[in-house]
Amino acid sequence: MNALLRKFLSFILALAFFSVQTVGAQETTPTAPVPSQIRQAQTIFLTNSGSDPNFPIDATKTYNDIYAALQTWGRYKLVSSPEPADLVFQLRGIAPVTDVTGNRGGVYSVTSPAFQLTILDPKSNIALWTITSPVNVTGKDQVLARWISISETNLISRVKVVADQSLSPDETADLTTVPKYHSTKAALIVVGAFVGLAVASGLIMYHLHENSLANMKASQDAFCAANNIPLSQCAGG
Repeated sequence: MNALLRKFLSFILALAFFSVQTVGAQETTPTAPVPSQIRQAQTIFLTNSGSDPNFPIDATKTYNDIYAALQTWGRYKLVSSPEPADLVFQLRGIAPVTDVTGNRGGVYSVTSPAFQLTILDPKSNIALWTITSPVNVTGKDQVLARWISISETNLISRVKVVADQSLSPDETADLTTVPKYHSTKAALIVVGAFVGLAVASGLIMYHLHENSLANMKASQDAFCAANNIPLSQCAGG
């Protein structure tokens, strides 16, 4: 065996050893526990904390929808004041700025709206856990209502995972899907062909839309990875 071959085999063995060590280290990485209060609680008080000024959905309707969904689930009993509650669920619509784009015509911020549920200890007012569910604002009327409903369902599904309850196949399917709308680009380009200004505006709006979907997918993938849902089943996987 010549010296070059021996060096090559040594390199392969070292690489294999390093890979095994890395996998072993990943397998032994500890997972932070969910506070026991969340899994032991029996009663909750749901509050409507409103929404950010640029959140695109009515906060009162969302509150009513989530309240009804929690009642249907039945895991926790909803109470009308925080005093008898084991937990306070603080619901808010958020729309953080996640990107900025633009051209000579102006600069535009990109937001990624989401439902945010903060779980509080009513005695200490300490936040025990925060859950977010990305909101896809796509389409009109029934199409838009469907995707908002899926986002609300996903929020409850994420609470179920934290509360150590398994999801149904339908809940998992909703949780790991993101709409794919590519016809928007074609429509915007057609409009822009007639009006020069519309080209720039259309491309910017398309970029905002695509960026929002990308952020939504990243959030879904992160949630799947954290909760042992195969990435192949996640949004866009």
